[in-house]
Amino acid sequence: MKIALSQLNFHIGNLKYNSEKIINAINKAKSENVDLIIFSELSVCGYSPLDMLENKGFIKDCENAINEIVTHTKGIAAIIGAPTINPNQKGKTLYNSAIFIENGDIIKTINKTILPTYDVFDEYRHFEPNDIFEIIEYKNKKIAVTICEDLWDEQKAFGNFDKDTLYQRSPLKYLSKYKPDFIVNIAASPYSHNHANTRTEILSNNAIKYSTPIIYVNQTGANTDLIFDGGSLVINSKGQKVVEANYFEEDFKTVNIDNIDQLNEIQKVELSKYTYIYKALVLGVKDYFKKSGFKKAVLGLSGGIDSALTLAIAAGALGSENVEAILMPSAYSSEHSVTDAVDMAERCKIKYHIINIEELRQSFEKTMASVFKGTEPGITEENLQARIRGSILMAYSNKFGNIVLNHSNKSEIAVGYSTMYGDMNGAISVIGDIYKTEVYELSNYINQNIKDIIPQNTITKAPSAELRPNQKDDDSLPDYELLDRILFEYIENKLSADEIEKLTDNRETIDFVIKLVTKSEFKRFQSPPILRMSLKAFGFGRRIPIVAKF
Repeated sequence: MKIALSQLNFHIGNLKYNSEKIINAINKAKSENVDLIIFSELSVCGYSPLDMLENKGFIKDCENAINEIVTHTKGIAAIIGAPTINPNQKGKTLYNSAIFIENGDIIKTINKTILPTYDVFDEYRHFEPNDIFEIIEYKNKKIAVTICEDLWDEQKAFGNFDKDTLYQRSPLKYLSKYKPDFIVNIAASPYSHNHANTRTEILSNNAIKYSTPIIYVNQTGANTDLIFDGGSLVINSKGQKVVEANYFEEDFKTVNIDNIDQLNEIQKVELSKYTYIYKALVLGVKDYFKKSGFKKAVLGLSGGIDSALTLAIAAGALGSENVEAILMPSAYSSEHSVTDAVDMAERCKIKYHIINIEELRQSFEKTMASVFKGTEPGITEENLQARIRGSILMAYSNKFGNIVLNHSNKSEIAVGYSTMYGDMNGAISVIGDIYKTEVYELSNYINQNIKDIIPQNTITKAPSAELRPNQKDDDSLPDYELLDRILFEYIENKLSADEIEKLTDNRETIDFVIKLVTKSEFKRFQSPPILRMSLKAFGFGRRIPIVAKF
């Protein structure tokens, strides 16, 4: 039996677009004499439609799209993912389903059992879990069809998250009694740099445990903050990877399931963490603009490393002709900041404007003088500069239609060192899930492996917001190596101050950093969506009460 893995980039809610992609892939599979073609989870509507699933008209349109796809399956079988209606009176009204279609007919619908409700996932909000376990028989083969999380059930795949405390059922244990010839897993598994290898390990372990080959089809593309890396796989019964689709792009792979154990194992190629992060960020920006109908971007270019890195990513995603920058120096901006920013803009071959904000800054201070009378100048006056710059960027966006890119990094977002209605402005946060130390690493990676585009002085000079004379970041923050280690243990690993102290003996700094993180929750609630690179990005995947005391 010849099987095709169709790894596609779907657009949430764009049912006509998605259906055409699926139908085109089916026709390609027919031309290559494929018996069965497999698509990813919720491929008909894109992952995840969230509360669009509560719209009855949307579900009806999904049904119509499914029926249209079915008409194109003469002479072939296909597995597609879609929401389907729960006919029972109890539970949620929908299932997250894998639909098996053969020769113009829907043969069987398999529903997802394990509905994730952690981090960015909230499937139980809309879907009812499956409790019926069936096998599909096709061309004398018995196929066990599972959906994403159904294959992760027996593993502690997400750090300290123990699924055994939440899920009592194991779909593969139920299905293994039928002795399937192979297992299919359709997925919408988003990328995170500290999760990429775990997926392959889970698949290999299950293939070995059940002595059964696994065909895994993931989607690719970005949907706002979530980026799907693809990487669809075929694992033989010995747990060896024998087919692998490309990462961060659409792909079409075929395999003959009858000789899968005779195929050569793909040798593991170790790629840099930053190879994947760069590709993920470029894809995230590109798809955000394409799927939102935007074309041009603008950002504030300060001469610092954060804005330079964001510009490099934006130019790589959108093309230099679609990115513009505004340089907004004040009296506190050093000469090298302007020259470094101009150098960066010219290296990227983008259009840029220099708008000096000093007159505006003085005008603001003069306007507020009567109210601020009797107080000492301080952070309020410093933040006025950020807010002036934010207003200029938004005015430019409003006038010319260029979408503002936010370039705050994860370290400063974590500790609240970003100004609301100033440098927090932007439609999408490009590097908001990248710690400051990673910003430097990624910048060096781009210069060494993509293009020498970020000025060396931007990378080597001491980081500074330049909001007062001779200001440096380490005037008020720990060294970034220490800061980022504390933040990582507190945010990603969820360790307490006592536990972090065992790793880095600096309790005063630990308490100081955690206090900053806690106090800044209200700011993060108002920040733009952040491209997710880790297992714990700020945003929907980390929901902390704003008014909590802990």
